[in-house]
Amino acid sequence: MTAIAPDHQAVPNAPYAPPLWADVDRALADLHSQKDSWVQVSLDERIDLLAALRRSLAEAEDRWITISLESRGLAPGGYGEGEERTWFTILTRALRLIHQALIDVRDHGRPHLPGSLTTRSDGQVVAMVLPASRYDSALFPRMTGEVWIEPGMTVEEVVQRQAEVYRNPPERGRVALILNASQSSFLPVTDVLHKLFVDGDVVALKLHSTCASLASLFEEVFRPLLDQGVVRLIYGDKDLDAYLCAHELVDTIHFSGADAAFDTLIFGAGQEGVERRARREPVLAKPFSGEAGNVTPVLVVPGPWSDDDLHRHATLLVRAFVCNAASVSAAPRLIVQHRGWRRRDSFLASFEQVLARIPTRQAPFPEARRQLDALLNAHARAHRIGQADLDHLPWTVIPDLDPSSLDADCFVRTMFCPAVGELALDAKDAATFIDAAVEFLNRQVRGTVAATILIHPRTLRERRVRAAFDRALSDLQYGTITINTVAQQAVLAGVLPWGAFPIANGERRYGGKVANPLMLPNPQKSILRGPFSIPQLFLSVEPQRNIELCKAITRLEQAPSPWRLAQLMRLALRR
Repeated sequence: MTAIAPDHQAVPNAPYAPPLWADVDRALADLHSQKDSWVQVSLDERIDLLAALRRSLAEAEDRWITISLESRGLAPGGYGEGEERTWFTILTRALRLIHQALIDVRDHGRPHLPGSLTTRSDGQVVAMVLPASRYDSALFPRMTGEVWIEPGMTVEEVVQRQAEVYRNPPERGRVALILNASQSSFLPVTDVLHKLFVDGDVVALKLHSTCASLASLFEEVFRPLLDQGVVRLIYGDKDLDAYLCAHELVDTIHFSGADAAFDTLIFGAGQEGVERRARREPVLAKPFSGEAGNVTPVLVVPGPWSDDDLHRHATLLVRAFVCNAASVSAAPRLIVQHRGWRRRDSFLASFEQVLARIPTRQAPFPEARRQLDALLNAHARAHRIGQADLDHLPWTVIPDLDPSSLDADCFVRTMFCPAVGELALDAKDAATFIDAAVEFLNRQVRGTVAATILIHPRTLRERRVRAAFDRALSDLQYGTITINTVAQQAVLAGVLPWGAFPIANGERRYGGKVANPLMLPNPQKSILRGPFSIPQLFLSVEPQRNIELCKAITRLEQAPSPWRLAQLMRLALRR
Protein backbone atom coordinates (compact mmCIF):
# COMPACT_ATOMS: atom_id res chain seq x y z
CA MET A 1 0.00 0.00 0.00
CA THR A 2 1.46 3.32 -0.98
CA ALA A 3 1.80 5.51 2.12
CA ILE A 4 0.79 9.06 1.31
CA ALA A 5 1.01 12.25 3.38
CA PRO A 6 2.08 10.79 6.76
CA ASP A 7 -0.08 12.13 9.59
CA HIS A 8 1.93 14.41 11.83
CA GLN A 9 0.16 12.93 14.84
CA ALA A 10 1.73 9.56 14.18
CA VAL A 11 5.12 10.85 15.34
CA PRO A 12 5.17 12.64 18.73
CA ASN A 13 6.23 16.28 18.57
CA ALA A 14 6.73 16.11 14.80
CA PRO A 15 6.11 19.37 12.94
CA TYR A 16 2.89 19.71 11.01
CA ALA A 17 3.11 18.48 7.43
CA PRO A 18 0.25 19.47 5.13
CA PRO A 19 -1.37 16.78 2.98
CA LEU A 20 0.43 16.08 -0.26
CA TRP A 21 -2.48 16.64 -2.58
CA ALA A 22 -0.59 15.65 -5.71
CA ASP A 23 0.27 12.25 -4.20
CA VAL A 24 -3.34 11.73 -3.19
CA ASP A 25 -4.45 12.51 -6.74
CA ARG A 26 -1.87 10.08 -8.09
CA ALA A 27 -3.08 7.27 -5.81
CA LEU A 28 -6.70 7.80 -6.84
CA ALA A 29 -5.70 7.89 -10.48
CA ASP A 30 -3.92 4.52 -10.03
CA LEU A 31 -7.08 3.02 -8.59
CA HIS A 32 -9.28 4.59 -11.25
CA SER A 33 -7.16 2.94 -13.93
CA GLN A 34 -7.69 -0.49 -12.32
CA LYS A 35 -11.34 -0.36 -11.30
CA ASP A 36 -12.78 -1.81 -14.52
CA SER A 37 -10.21 -4.57 -14.84
CA TRP A 38 -10.71 -5.62 -11.19
CA VAL A 39 -14.34 -6.62 -11.78
CA GLN A 40 -13.12 -8.90 -14.58
CA VAL A 41 -10.58 -10.78 -12.44
CA SER A 42 -11.57 -14.44 -12.32
CA LEU A 43 -12.75 -16.26 -9.22
CA ASP A 44 -9.72 -18.55 -9.34
CA GLU A 45 -7.40 -15.54 -9.27
CA ARG A 46 -9.29 -14.00 -6.37
CA ILE A 47 -9.24 -17.28 -4.46
CA ASP A 48 -5.48 -17.52 -4.98
CA LEU A 49 -5.09 -13.92 -3.76
CA LEU A 50 -6.99 -14.69 -0.58
CA ALA A 51 -5.01 -17.89 0.03
CA ALA A 52 -1.79 -15.86 -0.25
CA LEU A 53 -3.15 -13.24 2.15
CA ARG A 54 -4.06 -15.89 4.71
CA ARG A 55 -0.56 -17.38 4.61
CA SER A 56 1.07 -13.99 4.83
CA LEU A 57 -1.08 -12.89 7.76
CA ALA A 58 -0.37 -16.09 9.70
CA GLU A 59 3.37 -15.63 9.22
CA ALA A 60 3.17 -12.06 10.51
CA GLU A 61 1.15 -12.82 13.67
CA ASP A 62 3.82 -12.22 16.33
CA ARG A 63 5.18 -9.09 14.66
CA TRP A 64 1.65 -7.78 14.12
CA ILE A 65 0.91 -8.06 17.85
CA THR A 66 4.26 -6.60 18.90
CA ILE A 67 4.03 -3.57 16.62
CA SER A 68 0.38 -2.98 17.53
CA LEU A 69 1.19 -2.97 21.25
CA GLU A 70 4.15 -0.65 20.76
CA SER A 71 2.08 1.79 18.72
CA ARG A 72 -0.49 2.02 21.54
CA GLY A 73 2.13 2.17 24.30
CA LEU A 74 0.95 -1.11 25.86
CA ALA A 75 3.04 -3.75 27.57
CA PRO A 76 2.82 -7.43 26.58
CA GLY A 77 0.85 -9.76 28.78
CA GLY A 78 -1.89 -7.33 29.83
CA TYR A 79 -5.40 -6.50 28.74
CA GLY A 80 -4.02 -4.64 25.73
CA GLU A 81 -2.44 -7.78 24.32
CA GLY A 82 -5.70 -9.68 24.81
CA GLU A 83 -7.49 -7.01 22.78
CA GLU A 84 -4.92 -7.01 20.01
CA ARG A 85 -5.04 -10.79 19.78
CA THR A 86 -8.84 -10.67 19.70
CA TRP A 87 -8.67 -8.18 16.83
CA PHE A 88 -6.12 -10.38 15.05
CA THR A 89 -8.46 -13.36 15.50
CA ILE A 90 -11.34 -11.39 13.97
CA LEU A 91 -9.19 -10.54 10.94
CA THR A 92 -7.98 -14.13 10.58
CA ARG A 93 -11.53 -15.43 10.68
CA ALA A 94 -12.75 -12.78 8.24
CA LEU A 95 -10.13 -13.84 5.70
CA ARG A 96 -11.08 -17.51 6.07
CA LEU A 97 -14.78 -16.77 5.68
CA ILE A 98 -14.42 -14.68 2.54
CA HIS A 99 -11.95 -17.21 1.09
CA GLN A 100 -14.43 -20.06 1.64
CA ALA A 101 -17.29 -17.93 0.28
CA LEU A 102 -15.50 -17.37 -3.03
CA ILE A 103 -14.71 -21.08 -3.29
CA ASP A 104 -18.44 -21.74 -2.81
CA VAL A 105 -19.31 -19.16 -5.49
CA ARG A 106 -16.91 -20.83 -7.92
CA ASP A 107 -18.13 -24.36 -7.17
CA HIS A 108 -21.85 -23.78 -6.47
CA GLY A 109 -22.74 -20.33 -7.77
CA ARG A 110 -23.22 -18.68 -4.37
CA PRO A 111 -21.85 -18.84 -0.80
CA HIS A 112 -23.21 -21.74 1.21
CA LEU A 113 -25.89 -20.74 3.71
CA PRO A 114 -25.61 -22.91 6.84
CA GLY A 115 -29.32 -22.60 7.58
CA SER A 116 -32.57 -22.16 5.73
CA LEU A 117 -34.18 -19.01 4.41
CA THR A 118 -37.50 -18.45 6.15
CA THR A 119 -40.11 -15.70 6.32
CA ARG A 120 -41.56 -13.99 9.36
CA SER A 121 -45.31 -13.54 9.74
CA ASP A 122 -45.05 -10.15 8.00
CA GLY A 123 -43.20 -11.70 5.04
CA GLN A 124 -39.70 -10.45 5.94
CA VAL A 125 -37.00 -12.93 4.91
CA VAL A 126 -34.61 -14.28 7.57
CA ALA A 127 -31.36 -16.15 6.85
CA MET A 128 -29.84 -18.40 9.52
CA VAL A 129 -26.06 -17.95 9.34
CA LEU A 130 -24.61 -19.22 12.64
CA PRO A 131 -23.37 -21.77 13.53
CA ALA A 132 -21.89 -22.50 10.14
CA SER A 133 -19.91 -25.61 11.15
CA ARG A 134 -19.09 -27.92 14.05
CA TYR A 135 -16.19 -25.60 14.80
CA ASP A 136 -18.59 -22.68 15.17
CA SER A 137 -20.74 -24.76 17.52
CA ALA A 138 -17.74 -24.99 19.84
CA LEU A 139 -16.51 -21.43 19.32
CA PHE A 140 -19.99 -19.94 19.84
CA PRO A 141 -21.58 -22.48 22.20
CA ARG A 142 -25.39 -22.48 22.22
CA MET A 143 -25.44 -19.34 20.09
CA THR A 144 -27.36 -18.71 16.88
CA GLY A 145 -27.12 -15.89 14.38
CA GLU A 146 -29.60 -14.69 11.81
CA VAL A 147 -29.79 -11.91 9.25
CA TRP A 148 -33.04 -10.11 8.51
CA ILE A 149 -33.31 -8.90 4.93
CA GLU A 150 -34.91 -5.54 4.24
CA PRO A 151 -38.68 -5.88 3.78
CA GLY A 152 -40.02 -6.25 0.27
CA MET A 153 -37.87 -9.14 -0.94
CA THR A 154 -39.02 -12.74 -1.33
CA VAL A 155 -37.00 -15.85 -0.59
CA GLU A 156 -36.60 -16.41 -4.32
CA GLU A 157 -35.31 -12.86 -4.86
CA VAL A 158 -32.79 -13.23 -2.02
CA VAL A 159 -31.47 -16.44 -3.58
CA GLN A 160 -31.29 -14.85 -7.03
CA ARG A 161 -29.44 -11.77 -5.78
CA GLN A 162 -27.00 -13.49 -3.41
CA ALA A 163 -23.42 -12.89 -4.66
CA GLU A 164 -24.88 -10.79 -7.46
CA VAL A 165 -21.58 -9.05 -8.17
CA TYR A 166 -20.18 -12.42 -9.30
CA ARG A 167 -23.27 -13.83 -10.97
CA ASN A 168 -23.92 -10.62 -12.93
CA PRO A 169 -20.62 -8.72 -12.92
CA PRO A 170 -20.91 -4.98 -13.63
CA GLU A 171 -19.25 -3.65 -16.75
CA ARG A 172 -17.65 -0.80 -14.82
CA GLY A 173 -15.91 -0.84 -11.47
CA ARG A 174 -15.87 1.76 -8.67
CA VAL A 175 -13.28 3.47 -6.51
CA ALA A 176 -14.33 3.13 -2.87
CA LEU A 177 -12.95 5.50 -0.25
CA ILE A 178 -12.71 4.09 3.29
CA LEU A 179 -12.24 6.72 6.00
CA ASN A 180 -11.27 4.67 9.03
CA ALA A 181 -10.81 6.49 12.32
CA SER A 182 -10.77 3.33 14.43
CA GLN A 183 -7.82 2.24 16.56
CA SER A 184 -8.79 -1.40 16.04
CA SER A 185 -6.12 -2.96 13.86
CA PHE A 186 -8.58 -5.39 12.24
CA LEU A 187 -11.29 -2.97 11.17
CA PRO A 188 -9.51 -1.16 8.32
CA VAL A 189 -8.54 -4.47 6.75
CA THR A 190 -11.93 -6.16 7.12
CA ASP A 191 -13.54 -3.09 5.54
CA VAL A 192 -11.07 -3.35 2.65
CA LEU A 193 -11.80 -7.07 2.23
CA HIS A 194 -15.53 -6.39 2.07
CA LYS A 195 -15.19 -3.65 -0.53
CA LEU A 196 -12.80 -5.68 -2.68
CA PHE A 197 -14.39 -9.13 -2.58
CA VAL A 198 -18.07 -8.52 -1.74
CA ASP A 199 -18.79 -5.18 -3.41
CA GLY A 200 -16.17 -5.57 -6.16
CA ASP A 201 -14.61 -2.13 -5.64
CA VAL A 202 -10.99 -0.99 -5.62
CA VAL A 203 -10.10 0.80 -2.42
CA ALA A 204 -8.44 3.96 -1.17
CA LEU A 205 -7.97 3.47 2.57
CA LYS A 206 -7.31 6.43 4.87
CA LEU A 207 -6.15 5.22 8.27
CA HIS A 208 -6.28 6.63 11.77
CA SER A 209 -2.92 8.08 12.80
CA THR A 210 -2.48 5.42 15.50
CA CYS A 211 -2.31 2.76 12.77
CA ALA A 212 0.55 4.54 10.98
CA SER A 213 3.14 2.33 12.64
CA LEU A 214 1.53 -0.70 11.00
CA ALA A 215 1.99 0.72 7.49
CA SER A 216 5.13 -1.24 6.65
CA LEU A 217 3.56 -4.45 7.96
CA PHE A 218 0.39 -3.77 6.00
CA GLU A 219 2.50 -3.38 2.88
CA GLU A 220 4.25 -6.68 3.57
CA VAL A 221 1.18 -8.74 4.45
CA PHE A 222 -1.06 -7.34 1.73
CA ARG A 223 1.56 -7.12 -0.99
CA PRO A 224 -0.57 -9.21 -3.42
CA LEU A 225 -3.27 -6.51 -3.33
CA LEU A 226 -0.73 -3.76 -3.85
CA ASP A 227 0.85 -5.50 -6.79
CA GLN A 228 -2.62 -6.00 -8.26
CA GLY A 229 -3.08 -2.23 -8.01
CA VAL A 230 -6.45 -2.46 -6.25
CA VAL A 231 -5.56 -0.85 -2.89
CA ARG A 232 -3.83 2.38 -1.96
CA LEU A 233 -3.18 3.60 1.57
CA ILE A 234 -3.54 7.28 2.36
CA TYR A 235 -2.45 9.18 5.44
CA GLY A 236 -3.43 12.71 6.33
CA ASP A 237 -5.18 14.80 8.93
CA LYS A 238 -8.93 15.39 9.05
CA ASP A 239 -8.65 18.31 6.60
CA LEU A 240 -8.00 15.75 3.91
CA ASP A 241 -11.34 13.96 4.41
CA ALA A 242 -13.53 16.54 2.71
CA TYR A 243 -11.13 16.74 -0.24
CA LEU A 244 -11.24 12.96 -0.66
CA CYS A 245 -15.03 12.76 -0.38
CA ALA A 246 -15.47 15.42 -3.06
CA HIS A 247 -12.79 14.01 -5.37
CA GLU A 248 -14.09 13.28 -8.85
CA LEU A 249 -12.36 9.87 -8.94
CA VAL A 250 -14.06 8.62 -5.75
CA ASP A 251 -17.32 6.82 -6.48
CA THR A 252 -18.48 5.59 -3.07
CA ILE A 253 -17.56 6.21 0.58
CA HIS A 254 -17.52 4.13 3.77
CA PHE A 255 -16.82 5.80 7.11
CA SER A 256 -15.88 4.46 10.56
CA GLY A 257 -15.39 6.91 13.39
CA ALA A 258 -16.99 9.65 15.46
CA ASP A 259 -20.56 10.64 14.65
CA ALA A 260 -19.76 14.35 14.66
CA ALA A 261 -17.12 13.94 11.94
CA PHE A 262 -19.45 11.71 9.93
CA ASP A 263 -22.30 14.21 10.18
CA THR A 264 -20.08 17.07 9.02
CA LEU A 265 -18.96 15.15 5.95
CA ILE A 266 -22.42 13.93 5.03
CA PHE A 267 -24.69 16.80 6.06
CA GLY A 268 -22.36 19.79 6.26
CA ALA A 269 -21.10 21.93 9.13
CA GLY A 270 -22.84 24.29 11.55
CA GLN A 271 -26.53 24.77 12.21
CA GLU A 272 -27.40 24.13 8.58
CA GLY A 273 -25.74 20.72 8.89
CA VAL A 274 -27.73 19.97 12.06
CA GLU A 275 -30.96 20.84 10.29
CA ARG A 276 -30.03 18.79 7.22
CA ARG A 277 -29.31 15.79 9.42
CA ALA A 278 -32.70 16.12 11.09
CA ARG A 279 -34.31 16.11 7.65
CA ARG A 280 -31.90 13.40 6.40
CA GLU A 281 -30.88 15.56 3.48
CA PRO A 282 -27.16 15.00 2.83
CA VAL A 283 -24.97 17.40 0.94
CA LEU A 284 -22.92 14.44 -0.26
CA ALA A 285 -24.47 13.11 -3.44
CA LYS A 286 -22.32 9.96 -3.68
CA PRO A 287 -23.39 6.57 -2.27
CA PHE A 288 -22.09 6.25 1.29
CA SER A 289 -22.31 4.01 4.31
CA GLY A 290 -21.06 4.36 7.84
CA GLU A 291 -20.36 2.85 11.24
CA ALA A 292 -20.39 6.25 12.93
CA GLY A 293 -20.48 6.59 16.72
CA ASN A 294 -22.96 4.60 18.74
CA VAL A 295 -24.07 4.95 22.35
CA THR A 296 -24.48 1.18 22.68
CA PRO A 297 -27.41 0.53 25.03
CA VAL A 298 -28.00 -2.54 27.18
CA LEU A 299 -31.64 -3.28 27.95
CA VAL A 300 -31.90 -5.33 31.19
CA VAL A 301 -35.32 -6.96 31.37
CA PRO A 302 -36.50 -7.61 34.95
CA GLY A 303 -36.88 -11.23 35.95
CA PRO A 304 -35.99 -13.95 38.46
CA TRP A 305 -32.21 -13.40 38.29
CA SER A 306 -30.03 -15.24 40.81
CA ASP A 307 -26.83 -13.79 42.28
CA ASP A 308 -24.86 -15.95 39.84
CA ASP A 309 -26.91 -14.59 36.93
CA LEU A 310 -26.11 -11.03 38.01
CA HIS A 311 -22.41 -11.78 38.29
CA ARG A 312 -22.12 -13.57 34.96
CA HIS A 313 -23.91 -10.91 32.95
CA ALA A 314 -22.08 -8.13 34.75
CA THR A 315 -18.80 -9.85 33.89
CA LEU A 316 -19.80 -10.17 30.25
CA LEU A 317 -20.62 -6.45 30.07
CA VAL A 318 -17.44 -5.41 31.88
CA ARG A 319 -15.28 -7.41 29.46
CA ALA A 320 -16.93 -5.60 26.58
CA PHE A 321 -16.84 -2.19 28.27
CA VAL A 322 -13.13 -2.03 29.12
CA CYS A 323 -11.94 -2.83 25.58
CA ASN A 324 -9.43 -0.18 24.44
CA ALA A 325 -10.04 1.71 27.70
CA ALA A 326 -13.77 1.88 26.90
CA SER A 327 -13.09 3.69 23.62
CA VAL A 328 -14.80 1.51 21.02
CA SER A 329 -18.24 2.13 19.57
CA ALA A 330 -19.47 -1.37 20.45
CA ALA A 331 -18.69 -0.92 24.19
CA PRO A 332 -21.78 -1.03 26.44
CA ARG A 333 -22.41 2.62 27.26
CA LEU A 334 -25.91 2.94 28.67
CA ILE A 335 -27.60 0.39 30.96
CA VAL A 336 -31.40 0.69 30.86
CA GLN A 337 -33.32 -0.97 33.73
CA HIS A 338 -36.83 -1.17 35.17
CA ARG A 339 -37.25 1.25 38.07
CA GLY A 340 -39.28 -1.20 40.11
CA TRP A 341 -37.06 -4.26 39.65
CA ARG A 342 -35.89 -5.39 43.05
CA ARG A 343 -32.50 -6.46 41.65
CA ARG A 344 -31.75 -3.19 39.85
CA ASP A 345 -29.23 -1.96 42.42
CA SER A 346 -27.75 -5.44 42.80
CA PHE A 347 -27.05 -5.68 39.07
CA LEU A 348 -25.23 -2.36 39.04
CA ALA A 349 -23.30 -3.33 42.19
CA SER A 350 -22.19 -6.58 40.50
CA PHE A 351 -21.03 -4.60 37.48
CA GLU A 352 -18.97 -2.27 39.67
CA GLN A 353 -17.48 -5.16 41.68
CA VAL A 354 -16.22 -6.86 38.53
CA LEU A 355 -15.02 -3.56 37.10
CA ALA A 356 -12.96 -2.91 40.25
CA ARG A 357 -10.83 -5.96 39.35
CA ILE A 358 -9.72 -4.43 36.05
CA PRO A 359 -6.69 -2.09 36.13
CA THR A 360 -7.35 1.40 34.78
CA ARG A 361 -5.76 2.31 31.47
CA GLN A 362 -4.20 5.27 29.75
CA ALA A 363 -6.83 7.00 27.66
CA PRO A 364 -6.15 6.40 23.94
CA PHE A 365 -7.77 9.67 22.81
CA PRO A 366 -6.88 13.19 24.02
CA GLU A 367 -10.54 14.21 24.31
CA ALA A 368 -11.23 11.44 26.85
CA ARG A 369 -10.26 13.54 29.87
CA ARG A 370 -12.36 16.49 28.68
CA GLN A 371 -15.41 14.28 28.16
CA LEU A 372 -15.00 12.55 31.51
CA ASP A 373 -14.51 15.84 33.37
CA ALA A 374 -17.72 17.16 31.81
CA LEU A 375 -19.62 14.09 32.98
CA LEU A 376 -18.17 14.25 36.49
CA ASN A 377 -19.00 17.94 36.78
CA ALA A 378 -22.59 17.25 35.73
CA HIS A 379 -23.12 14.18 37.93
CA ALA A 380 -22.05 14.49 41.55
CA ARG A 381 -23.18 10.90 42.25
CA ALA A 382 -20.84 9.35 39.70
CA HIS A 383 -18.87 6.37 41.03
CA ARG A 384 -15.13 6.44 40.27
CA ILE A 385 -13.60 2.98 40.31
CA GLY A 386 -9.93 1.95 40.30
CA GLN A 387 -6.67 3.83 40.67
CA ALA A 388 -6.19 6.89 38.48
CA ASP A 389 -3.35 9.34 37.92
CA LEU A 390 -2.38 11.97 35.38
CA ASP A 391 -2.34 9.41 32.56
CA HIS A 392 -4.95 6.92 33.74
CA LEU A 393 -8.63 7.80 33.98
CA PRO A 394 -10.88 6.03 36.49
CA TRP A 395 -13.59 3.67 35.36
CA THR A 396 -16.74 5.68 35.95
CA VAL A 397 -20.32 4.53 36.53
CA ILE A 398 -23.06 7.17 36.55
CA PRO A 399 -26.24 5.75 38.10
CA ASP A 400 -29.81 6.99 37.88
CA LEU A 401 -29.51 9.27 34.86
CA ASP A 402 -32.58 11.29 34.00
CA PRO A 403 -34.13 9.80 30.84
CA SER A 404 -35.64 13.18 29.94
CA SER A 405 -32.33 15.09 29.93
CA LEU A 406 -29.91 12.84 28.07
CA ASP A 407 -29.53 15.53 25.43
CA ALA A 408 -27.42 17.51 27.95
CA ASP A 409 -24.96 14.63 28.36
CA CYS A 410 -22.20 12.98 26.40
CA PHE A 411 -24.54 9.99 26.19
CA VAL A 412 -26.02 11.38 23.00
CA ARG A 413 -22.61 11.59 21.27
CA THR A 414 -19.65 9.35 20.53
CA MET A 415 -17.91 8.52 23.81
CA PHE A 416 -14.14 8.31 24.10
CA CYS A 417 -13.93 8.14 27.90
CA PRO A 418 -14.27 5.22 30.35
CA ALA A 419 -17.80 6.02 31.53
CA VAL A 420 -21.01 4.04 31.49
CA GLY A 421 -24.41 5.41 32.46
CA GLU A 422 -27.43 3.75 34.03
CA LEU A 423 -31.04 4.85 34.01
CA ALA A 424 -34.42 3.44 34.91
CA LEU A 425 -37.77 3.59 33.16
CA ASP A 426 -41.15 3.32 34.84
CA ALA A 427 -43.42 0.52 33.68
CA LYS A 428 -46.09 -1.65 35.28
CA ASP A 429 -44.44 -4.95 34.26
CA ALA A 430 -41.72 -6.53 32.11
CA ALA A 431 -43.77 -6.44 28.90
CA THR A 432 -44.61 -2.75 29.11
CA PHE A 433 -41.01 -2.05 30.15
CA ILE A 434 -39.74 -3.62 26.92
CA ASP A 435 -42.16 -1.54 24.84
CA ALA A 436 -41.19 1.66 26.67
CA ALA A 437 -37.48 0.89 26.36
CA VAL A 438 -37.70 0.31 22.60
CA GLU A 439 -39.43 3.66 22.09
CA PHE A 440 -36.88 5.37 24.34
CA LEU A 441 -33.86 3.88 22.53
CA ASN A 442 -35.21 4.68 19.06
CA ARG A 443 -36.14 8.25 19.95
CA GLN A 444 -33.58 9.49 22.45
CA VAL A 445 -30.35 7.45 22.29
CA ARG A 446 -27.79 8.31 19.62
CA GLY A 447 -26.69 5.68 17.15
CA THR A 448 -28.19 2.85 15.13
CA VAL A 449 -25.30 0.36 15.05
CA ALA A 450 -25.73 -2.03 17.98
CA ALA A 451 -27.90 -2.73 21.02
CA THR A 452 -28.08 -5.54 23.60
CA ILE A 453 -31.00 -7.19 25.40
CA LEU A 454 -30.48 -9.28 28.55
CA ILE A 455 -33.52 -11.39 29.42
CA HIS A 456 -34.12 -14.45 31.61
CA PRO A 457 -35.61 -17.48 29.80
CA ARG A 458 -38.36 -17.85 32.44
CA THR A 459 -39.40 -14.27 31.77
CA LEU A 460 -39.61 -15.03 28.05
CA ARG A 461 -42.08 -17.85 28.73
CA GLU A 462 -44.71 -15.29 29.72
CA ARG A 463 -46.99 -14.74 26.74
CA ARG A 464 -47.13 -10.94 26.96
CA VAL A 465 -43.39 -10.66 27.49
CA ARG A 466 -42.68 -12.91 24.51
CA ALA A 467 -44.94 -10.75 22.34
CA ALA A 468 -43.22 -7.56 23.55
CA PHE A 469 -39.80 -9.14 22.98
CA ASP A 470 -40.72 -10.12 19.42
CA ARG A 471 -41.95 -6.58 18.79
CA ALA A 472 -38.67 -5.25 20.14
CA LEU A 473 -36.60 -7.29 17.68
CA SER A 474 -38.77 -5.99 14.87
CA ASP A 475 -38.99 -2.34 15.98
CA LEU A 476 -35.49 -1.59 17.31
CA GLN A 477 -33.66 0.55 14.75
CA TYR A 478 -30.21 -0.98 15.20
CA GLY A 479 -28.10 -2.80 12.65
CA THR A 480 -27.07 -5.45 15.18
CA ILE A 481 -29.07 -6.72 18.15
CA THR A 482 -27.49 -9.15 20.59
CA ILE A 483 -29.49 -11.17 23.10
CA ASN A 484 -27.72 -12.36 26.26
CA THR A 485 -24.40 -11.65 24.61
CA VAL A 486 -22.51 -8.54 23.48
CA ALA A 487 -21.85 -6.77 20.20
CA GLN A 488 -18.18 -7.80 20.13
CA GLN A 489 -19.29 -11.42 19.80
CA ALA A 490 -21.30 -10.49 16.71
CA VAL A 491 -18.18 -8.87 15.24
CA LEU A 492 -16.09 -11.98 15.96
CA ALA A 493 -18.73 -14.21 14.33
CA GLY A 494 -17.91 -12.53 11.03
CA VAL A 495 -21.05 -13.70 9.22
CA LEU A 496 -23.42 -11.12 10.70
CA PRO A 497 -23.38 -7.98 8.53
CA TRP A 498 -22.28 -5.01 10.62
CA GLY A 499 -23.26 -1.39 10.25
CA ALA A 500 -25.96 1.18 10.77
CA PHE A 501 -29.65 0.37 10.52
CA PRO A 502 -30.78 1.43 7.03
CA ILE A 503 -33.20 4.33 7.14
CA ALA A 504 -35.17 5.32 4.06
CA ASN A 505 -35.99 8.88 3.09
CA GLY A 506 -37.70 9.26 -0.25
CA GLU A 507 -35.62 7.38 -2.78
CA ARG A 508 -32.39 7.52 -0.72
CA ARG A 509 -31.26 4.99 1.85
CA TYR A 510 -28.87 5.72 4.69
CA GLY A 511 -26.97 2.92 6.35
CA GLY A 512 -24.90 0.23 4.72
CA LYS A 513 -23.23 -2.92 5.93
CA VAL A 514 -19.80 -4.55 5.85
CA ALA A 515 -18.70 -8.00 7.09
CA ASN A 516 -21.13 -9.79 4.77
CA PRO A 517 -19.11 -12.74 3.41
CA LEU A 518 -22.27 -14.69 2.58
CA MET A 519 -23.09 -11.82 0.20
CA LEU A 520 -26.72 -11.54 1.26
CA PRO A 521 -28.59 -8.77 -0.54
CA ASN A 522 -29.92 -5.79 1.45
CA PRO A 523 -29.34 -6.96 5.03
CA GLN A 524 -31.42 -4.88 7.43
CA LYS A 525 -30.31 -6.15 10.82
CA SER A 526 -28.27 -8.95 12.36
CA ILE A 527 -29.43 -10.79 15.47
CA LEU A 528 -27.12 -12.87 17.65
CA ARG A 529 -28.78 -14.97 20.36
CA GLY A 530 -26.73 -16.32 23.24
CA PRO A 531 -27.59 -18.53 26.21
CA PHE A 532 -28.69 -16.81 29.42
CA SER A 533 -26.32 -19.12 31.31
CA ILE A 534 -23.14 -17.66 29.81
CA PRO A 535 -20.38 -20.19 29.00
CA GLN A 536 -17.19 -19.88 31.03
CA LEU A 537 -15.30 -19.28 27.78
CA PHE A 538 -16.65 -15.70 27.76
CA LEU A 539 -16.25 -14.87 31.46
CA SER A 540 -12.54 -14.74 32.19
CA VAL A 541 -11.13 -11.36 33.22
CA GLU A 542 -7.59 -12.72 33.62
CA PRO A 543 -5.38 -11.27 30.85
CA GLN A 544 -3.10 -14.25 30.38
CA ARG A 545 -5.99 -16.69 30.06
CA ASN A 546 -7.65 -14.48 27.47
CA ILE A 547 -4.39 -14.24 25.52
CA GLU A 548 -4.04 -18.03 25.44
CA LEU A 549 -7.67 -18.45 24.37
CA CYS A 550 -7.19 -15.96 21.52
CA LYS A 551 -4.07 -17.77 20.36
CA ALA A 552 -5.95 -21.06 20.27
CA ILE A 553 -8.92 -19.59 18.39
CA THR A 554 -6.57 -17.96 15.88
CA ARG A 555 -4.79 -21.27 15.24
CA LEU A 556 -8.16 -22.92 14.67
CA GLU A 557 -9.21 -20.21 12.20
CA GLN A 558 -5.89 -20.39 10.35
CA ALA A 559 -6.28 -24.11 9.69
CA PRO A 560 -9.43 -25.72 11.14
CA SER A 561 -8.90 -29.28 12.37
CA PRO A 562 -10.31 -31.60 15.07
CA TRP A 563 -6.95 -31.50 16.85
CA ARG A 564 -6.90 -27.71 17.10
CA LEU A 565 -10.53 -27.69 18.18
CA ALA A 566 -9.70 -30.18 20.96
CA GLN A 567 -6.82 -27.96 22.11
CA LEU A 568 -9.16 -24.97 22.31
CA MET A 569 -11.78 -26.94 24.23
CA ARG A 570 -9.25 -28.18 26.79
CA LEU A 571 -8.13 -24.62 27.37
CA ALA A 572 -11.68 -23.25 27.52
CA LEU A 573 -12.77 -25.84 30.11
CA ARG A 574 -9.74 -25.37 32.33
CA ARG A 575 -10.55 -23.56 35.57
